[in-house]
Amino acid sequence: MTSDETTNAGGKRSIEIGQNIPASALKGLASFIETYYLTPDLRYFTPPSYQQAQSKDGRLFEFFWTVDLTKIKDPVEAFPPTIGIRLTLSPAGATVNFLDYDSRVPRIDQICARVADDIEAVIVAFLTNSKRTSLHFVFSLGTVESMEAPSQTGTSLRREVIKKVFAGNTVNLYLMLMAVSFLFIIILGDYALVGLIAVQALALFFSDRVVMGVGAVRPTRDQPEVTVVTVMSSPEAIRALSARGNQVMRQIREQFGKMIFSGSAERPETKVAIHNILFQAGVNCSVDDIEVKTRNPYALVKAAAERFHLPMPKIAVVSTPVDNAAATGISPSRASMTITAGALEDLDDEELEAVIGHELGHIKGRDPIILFCATSIMYIGGLYLWLPLLLELGLFYFILAFAVIYLVGKFLETRADTASVAVLGKPSKLASALTQIGFRQLYFEKYSPQARFIDWFRFDPHPPMYFRVKRLSKIAASGGEIKHSLLLSIRDMVSAFVSALFGQG
Repeated sequence: MTSDETTNAGGKRSIEIGQNIPASALKGLASFIETYYLTPDLRYFTPPSYQQAQSKDGRLFEFFWTVDLTKIKDPVEAFPPTIGIRLTLSPAGATVNFLDYDSRVPRIDQICARVADDIEAVIVAFLTNSKRTSLHFVFSLGTVESMEAPSQTGTSLRREVIKKVFAGNTVNLYLMLMAVSFLFIIILGDYALVGLIAVQALALFFSDRVVMGVGAVRPTRDQPEVTVVTVMSSPEAIRALSARGNQVMRQIREQFGKMIFSGSAERPETKVAIHNILFQAGVNCSVDDIEVKTRNPYALVKAAAERFHLPMPKIAVVSTPVDNAAATGISPSRASMTITAGALEDLDDEELEAVIGHELGHIKGRDPIILFCATSIMYIGGLYLWLPLLLELGLFYFILAFAVIYLVGKFLETRADTASVAVLGKPSKLASALTQIGFRQLYFEKYSPQARFIDWFRFDPHPPMYFRVKRLSKIAASGGEIKHSLLLSIRDMVSAFVSALFGQG
């Protein structure tokens, strides 16, 4: 979860936390760490040790404190019984230095790792909240028509419904089918089954086209690049802007229509132009609050699809800060993929390529069809094939059905991870991407055996994050060679579940 670690012979250990921090967020992050991490733990510090400082330009913050090892949970007997800690925050990330480090102290490495993980968890929580309260603009280079503003009146609710129902591995279709089927039984009576199957078939057949409706920015061969503009803001500013989202969109279109797109989006003058547009729209921000990043998702998807021997899927970029991607479609020739603005901002090319490979694994394995069939069989079978069992079990039948469906989903996710590694050969990069995507879940699972066990039973089509990252790291350590993807996925899932069952996960 943390990145580079170094240990010096002079009694010092350094752990770098791999989180880039926007310069505009440093002051708020420093205050957040002091309030929610350092202040609650003052009882573990030696009284006069806590200090803080910052550079004149506000781009460097430092905290220093000394932990009394005899006061922590499961106290450590050590001499000296304290360890000094210095936390440095800068735009490059955070560094935790442990002073007076002595490798002979019992559990000292575990204590250092836990401190670094706790600090990283606080940083991730702050940055995640900041992204959710920031403004995100997404547009295609080469055209002024394909753009999305933070709020587009009349379309956001429709797009959210589409994302929830069709994106990912289509588990949420099960909930929709339940509601539709009850309505069909009331209206159509004995013909309800025919109507339900027809709706399912139509939803599956057109799922690739429906999903493309979640994003107006659609990279193509002629317009492959996408620029994401992030503006540090607040919930109040977002609400104030929501009624004027389309107006701001038109202003940005006009401004960028006057620019030469190729190679110009990340120039300093671009930030100034965006700042002026937002200022005119009533959004108070500084130029330093604006981050501009240009990526070429089309080239990454195309290169990965060629290695998978698949047709090029349609791509839509979704204006959401969450790091994610999803794919669906009835066949490889009728597939579409969504990539979030957050993923374009946070993942490097190799990490994003590995995630794209995971989604192409879903397409190549026809996972949307498999999971769609599983949901249909469990529901239609309960109504028409094994109705006595449904009547006997009642509500418990639907809980059992959900468990079966999510178990299938967990296997498909594991197999998609395996497919990405088998074809692209980048297990460590996929593990790194998953760590960023699911850091909070991974953090809780790392320090809680109960969480590792419970997460296998969550109504979530994804396996526990610790299992996915640990498995990929193991594959990377063994050289990344995969001979039988299907058998390896089954074996690893069964093995990990049994280990979690007996508290050995």
